[in-house]
Amino acid sequence: MNLQRLIASCKTADRKAQKALFEGFSKSFLRLSFRYLNDRQYAEDACLEAFALIFENLQKFDYQSDAQAEAWMKRIVVNQSLKILRKTKTLLYQQITEDDFTETNEIGIEDELSAQELMVLIAQLPDGYRTVFNMYVIEGYTHTEIAEVLNITEGTSRSQLFKAKAMLKQSLEKQNCRTGL
Repeated sequence: MNLQRLIASCKTADRKAQKALFEGFSKSFLRLSFRYLNDRQYAEDACLEAFALIFENLQKFDYQSDAQAEAWMKRIVVNQSLKILRKTKTLLYQQITEDDFTETNEIGIEDELSAQELMVLIAQLPDGYRTVFNMYVIEGYTHTEIAEVLNITEGTSRSQLFKAKAMLKQSLEKQNCRTGL
């Protein structure tokens, strides 16, 4: 069954379809949420709350493609993760200054690591850095969108991304020193 038919069945409160949708996306949504929260229990909570919102709002959502429907569901998972992150942790954002600003794409850290290595290093970032890095690099949000969702300035978003990449690069350099690369 394709996603469009599955969602159409979910809209009629078909429990088997809802279960199939949950089973089809729960693992990837849990990983997505974990990238933001860095805590399995909170990530599970965010996913369950997101699925409740997805099922509750399916009637209102009009989609044209499977990709659009999946993106809509992912955005709900990200928003629920951010909501829990705000409730449970203090997100610290540092304002950018002229001296700090360098184009963030100069570091290019995401090109230098395997996905698994990167995820381990991302999990070690402070919450604010990790959140902006995930949203920009992994989820593809713009700095304007990040600023709006997190209620920060675009400059702060850019600064957090720059500092996250710098911290990741520093961690990689330490790791390479230990392994002799």
